[in-house]
Amino acid sequence: MTARSQFACRLARWIAGMALVAGMAHGAAAADAAPAAPSATLAAPPNADQITRGEYLTKAADCIACHTVDQAKPFAGGYPLATPFGTIYGSNITPDKETGIGNWSDEDFIRALHNGVDDKGKHLYPAMPYASYTKLSRDDVLAIKAYLFSLPPIQQKNLENNLPFPLNQRWILAGWNLFNFKPGEWKDDAAKSPEWNRGAYLVEGPAHCQECHTPRNLTMGVDLKRSFGGAQLGGWTAFNITPDPVSGIGGWKDEEVIQYLKTGLVPGKASAAGGMAEAIEHSLQYMSDADLKAIVTYMRSVPAISDAADKKPRYAWGQAADDDADLRGVAAVSVSSNASGGAELFSGNCASCHSASGSGVVGGYYPSLFSNSVVGAREPGNLLMVILNGVQRRGKDDEAFMPGFADHLNDIQIATLTNYILKQYGQADAPGITPEMVKTQRQGGPASPMLSLLPWGLAAAALIVVFILFSLFARRRPRPAASRTPPK
Repeated sequence: MTARSQFACRLARWIAGMALVAGMAHGAAAADAAPAAPSATLAAPPNADQITRGEYLTKAADCIACHTVDQAKPFAGGYPLATPFGTIYGSNITPDKETGIGNWSDEDFIRALHNGVDDKGKHLYPAMPYASYTKLSRDDVLAIKAYLFSLPPIQQKNLENNLPFPLNQRWILAGWNLFNFKPGEWKDDAAKSPEWNRGAYLVEGPAHCQECHTPRNLTMGVDLKRSFGGAQLGGWTAFNITPDPVSGIGGWKDEEVIQYLKTGLVPGKASAAGGMAEAIEHSLQYMSDADLKAIVTYMRSVPAISDAADKKPRYAWGQAADDDADLRGVAAVSVSSNASGGAELFSGNCASCHSASGSGVVGGYYPSLFSNSVVGAREPGNLLMVILNGVQRRGKDDEAFMPGFADHLNDIQIATLTNYILKQYGQADAPGITPEMVKTQRQGGPASPMLSLLPWGLAAAALIVVFILFSLFARRRPRPAASRTPPK
């Protein structure tokens, strides 16, 4: 590392540390100065139309994904959200009065979605995307509440989050909000069409697309200068979805984007996995064609973000292979866990579904491995996660399934298999995958750099506290009287 890069690294850590200190200080002040607002009286029962609209909006906001761990107990919480800092558990949002939100008033619920503060005045972690939900209209927020309160109450206690100090102190989130949160409902742009405004409202509000597809800054807020430009999330990559024709989805037809949002599959382009598959399963497939078209209209208008390292679109890489035919009658590949070479591993684990050539099957249930956005991406994280964890995506009329191989193949075998798939069906000049990279992906991806900045921030905070105490002590010390020399 050069002296210049060392200095830049130290400067970045110092800035982030000071930002954290300022946030903690602001959070402490806010915690002391702003007691919880009293709960308002409960409103009159909602009507059927409001509940129906609330159900649609609840699906659009994908609330069930993070608040359900047991499908037999929808919205009862307990789902573990693996973050770079630790595990946050989704809370019970059923109308149970003891363990859920049954005692919340309308104002309590609005404050939670618009300001990230619960009924007791405690800050919510931004894993609950209130930075996006703040854009929801008051009527839409109350419709969501009406739907949730129409469901059966389920008694299930909330689990304690597993976060390190000081991140387990909720008051510091007031400081995070200072840098990363701007409350306020969405306001339509009079110069734009109703379809564009509807799409903007859905993307920026309930669908909260920026939360996954926009990279984070040093304080882990979304970097609005690179909106929708792609981001890393727990071992997965949420791809660039700007209209850039190479780095983004500018080469997709509108109807292909809509098809992907409804089904998760566009043969020759992509097959959804990971968090995107969950969003389609729980949320996007239930949205109306008009709303999906509005989303596409808005996304076509956002600034395109390109990466010079991208030479072709992700779906434009790869070709069919004939290695499997060369192995027949030569190599013993029936016991796939004993295979060592990439072609052997592919033949024993992948060829039966994706075909010997890697072209998949007609209709795309088992997608082609070439002309595939996951395989053709420069970042191999999604491919590794698919191989490790598999795919399960339920649609209205069908289901996509692929088993994971995390328990079947070791790190060396998965690295070998992944490198073979990348070289044959993806970017042939892509950097090689190592067993160490596979191990990291097994653990949920690289740790956040913010964790390495916490000691710097805490050390800076301690120095600031010492300086303040020293200054106060110095001011209170009695000063010796100045000697006066009599005039001559």
